[in-house]
Amino acid sequence: MLDAHGHGKPDKDLPGAHRSPSAKARGAAAEADVRVSWSRYGTPAAVVPDGEGTTLATGLPAAPEQAARAYLKATAALFGISPDQVDGLKLVSNTPIGKGAAVLLAQEVDGLPFGRDGQVAVGVVDGTVVSVTGALTPVTGTPQPATLSEQDAIRAALADVTLSPGRLTGTADTGKWQKYEAADLDGTQMVRPVVVADPDGTVRSAYQVQAGTAGEEPELYDSIVDARTGDVLARHSLVDSEQLVDGTEDGNPRWKVFPFSPPLDDSSADTRETWCWTAAPGCDRTVGDDAPGAPHQAWDIASGKGGGTYGSSYKPGTTLGSSAFASDGLKATGRNWLNITPDVRPDRAYDYSYTDAWHASGCDPKVLTDPAQPDRDAAIGNLFAQHNVMHDFSYHLGFTEKAWNMQHDNYGLGGKGGDPEMGVARSGGSNPSTRNNANQSTGADGGVALTNMYLWQPQAGAFYGRCADGDFDASVIGHEYTHAITNRMIAGPDAGISGSHGGSMGESWSDLVASERLIETGAVPAGVNPWVVGPYVTDNNERGIRNFAIDSNPLNYSNFGYDMGGAEVHSDGEIWNAVQYEVRQALVGKHGEPSRKTLASCAAGKTAVEDCGGGRRWIQLMFDSYLLMADGRITMVDARDAMLAADRIRFGGADVDVMWAAFAKRGLGIGATATSTSDTRPHADFSTPDGKNGTVTFKITDGGRVIEGAKVHIGHFSTRTTPVAGTASGLDTTARFTPGRYDAVAVAPGYGLMRFDFQVGGKSNRTVPVHMERNLASAAAGATVTGDGLNLGRLIDDDEGTNWAFVGDKARTSVVGKGVTVHLAGDGPSKIRRIQVSALNRPTDSRDPGGDTGSQSRFSALRQFQVSACTRTESVDCSKPEQFRPVYTSPADAFAAGKPRPAAPDLTMRSFGIPQTTATDLRFETVTNQCIGGPAFAGEQDNDPNNVTDCATGSTAAFNVRASEFQVFEH
Repeated sequence: MLDAHGHGKPDKDLPGAHRSPSAKARGAAAEADVRVSWSRYGTPAAVVPDGEGTTLATGLPAAPEQAARAYLKATAALFGISPDQVDGLKLVSNTPIGKGAAVLLAQEVDGLPFGRDGQVAVGVVDGTVVSVTGALTPVTGTPQPATLSEQDAIRAALADVTLSPGRLTGTADTGKWQKYEAADLDGTQMVRPVVVADPDGTVRSAYQVQAGTAGEEPELYDSIVDARTGDVLARHSLVDSEQLVDGTEDGNPRWKVFPFSPPLDDSSADTRETWCWTAAPGCDRTVGDDAPGAPHQAWDIASGKGGGTYGSSYKPGTTLGSSAFASDGLKATGRNWLNITPDVRPDRAYDYSYTDAWHASGCDPKVLTDPAQPDRDAAIGNLFAQHNVMHDFSYHLGFTEKAWNMQHDNYGLGGKGGDPEMGVARSGGSNPSTRNNANQSTGADGGVALTNMYLWQPQAGAFYGRCADGDFDASVIGHEYTHAITNRMIAGPDAGISGSHGGSMGESWSDLVASERLIETGAVPAGVNPWVVGPYVTDNNERGIRNFAIDSNPLNYSNFGYDMGGAEVHSDGEIWNAVQYEVRQALVGKHGEPSRKTLASCAAGKTAVEDCGGGRRWIQLMFDSYLLMADGRITMVDARDAMLAADRIRFGGADVDVMWAAFAKRGLGIGATATSTSDTRPHADFSTPDGKNGTVTFKITDGGRVIEGAKVHIGHFSTRTTPVAGTASGLDTTARFTPGRYDAVAVAPGYGLMRFDFQVGGKSNRTVPVHMERNLASAAAGATVTGDGLNLGRLIDDDEGTNWAFVGDKARTSVVGKGVTVHLAGDGPSKIRRIQVSALNRPTDSRDPGGDTGSQSRFSALRQFQVSACTRTESVDCSKPEQFRPVYTSPADAFAAGKPRPAAPDLTMRSFGIPQTTATDLRFETVTNQCIGGPAFAGEQDNDPNNVTDCATGSTAAFNVRASEFQVFEH
């Protein structure tokens, strides 16, 4: 999903406590000199070379599958299996990676696959094994037979997510997957018999069910249902929300397409290009895929070999082809959107008219009821073309039939057909509540692959993008398509990604691939940053839908959970964005970037990756790494190791050194760890295994005295992030870093927050002085607080992770003037020259003892404030408003958030110099919050009479205000 909405039911994993590895397995790991992370069964989840090692085994057979099996037999003690069991592993795939391969093997019991785990991916090249991931499962006994039917399992899985299918009708048997249609739900339900194992190896019969609804707000889940009890043992969301008539290939099809988006200056100019299958006069771009090994079929042709279900809906000369199918979902109900395609163009000239109706009208709902349906066909055609571009681009990076891609016809090259990407344009557009999002549902190979593009519209106190149709924003389309890529390529054809780390990286990979595709195909207009996702729909060219543009992202692995909502896949995905961009730029620094013409040839698969510069090497390694991860419940550490292994396989480890340095620069160094994919407090490490690190000792003092309880965080955030050093309990003042410059934040009780930076040299030792000043407004230093609202003490606790609130929405009380009075620490008046304020919200806490138990709208965050001062004397006790004098009013945009909404970087701690003020007490008052003070959130911004956009009059956020810190200093 593109937007940071919550969606569907949360994931849950198989029950049972983790089993510790046996002494035999641990001994085998120690003897082999490898790094091992362990699965819930006490077997290896990942095995990689330790330290500076580059291989796990050499001298194995040259054939990849034989090498993989030989390695597993030789290390059977480590994996807890016998050589005979290795022989019994089923080959799932043997996918080339340069001169090497990723070999995926799977366990079966009585001919049934495991619904979770039971797979191992071995990365091999030239008889050498460089990586192993997965979770082979010890098996004891045989499972009791199923007593429930497939339909029982589907109903149980749907009931678990509060859906009901109505009557179920079997439609097709795709291998071992049975497909059903549900009378009361949109979309196909799929089920297959499987087994699952408890940590002790006990095996039980189960069903793997992929079921849900493909409506305006799709829900699709992969569930494991006990085949005897009907209990749902595990679940994760797959939403990241008849015979065909053969076409003909007469003529040269052409499409009118926005390569990037409509103009970002709000003009209605039709800047579409004409894309042709083969070169011809009047064509701006040739898209025919004539690279070696690619399918030679035009986008608008669908053969009849896939076993899919276009049925009578197939019309040659429209937006149905083997790789993609696009239709209109404005008023769709059930599956009738299958029939809502543009008018047939016998001449295959898909140059549908474009009037910019939704945007130019200012979201006027009359556009949606106009019988002429302006821009409908242009939107469908644009979505169709962009999906085909993504198909072809990813095909040349390895997302082929053998890697379970999405095609109606797989041409006999592997995998299952019948699953083209189905794109629904203007999905649910007639429903005003269906706005400002995009999603992708991805089932098992041969199953559903469906994306929804929505209309975008300003909404009071929620989102302030432009009136836009997501079908015209290529970055949004590419983002969603990449969810299908990663969910298919990682962990084999039937699993997909899950967990906090996995979901976060899924969002990041989608951002990264979408951006790189635009760069390599030359689709980015001059002056536009390609590393911004969603600039058109969000009306923000600087960072789009994210907190940061990818190329100016300060995050690192220690920042997991940094955002206002805490750990969340879109926010934490930006950590992986920062990591991967660091890796990309390291490879660009080493290998350069080719000309635009060469880069386009690389994107089309016509130039070898070795000749394509650092950016192409980077994205190739990223795709290769997907195939080296056998379990979808991955961590960022797992993905790092897979990418390093990919370089060893494809390029002989030529870039491992610079990649390690890049990973370490962003906290994923050799010592980085995560306990599981759900670990939201992982351990970061900034050192490489090559020993070229610098050692830094942080000397945190006040006037030469060591400050106790201090923490040093790397980056721009301190709240909900993991410190790297300090004097607090459990921390060391010394840490190792790969060479480079680092930003840091120091926090300490009684001292507030201090930002600083430092430089590290290779193989050096240095002390970094961190001179902190006492925070006069800190409760730990002796300050006290009185005033309005809730959680007053949280404003003076030296912690951006907590906050003060005035909540007046029920009584509709104005926030203006609401605030607190702080009696400063010390025995007498202080001379104040500087204050620090943070408006950062915190995650919802339904049990907050202070009473602020509701959700914290980002529009309730402070925007402008005023400080007044009072000095206590025998006759003045600073208890009355008239005893205070204004000394500082912040700029109106002290916390300057703009479209589409306030974000964490807009609200973090700011420092404000004030006129020298002598006082014992300061009054901190609200002037505005984001809702009433932000120009980007004010006024009626559309022409929809039923939609109020003005935040001050249309949102309860106008009556609430929050701030997390008020800190006061003498210097």
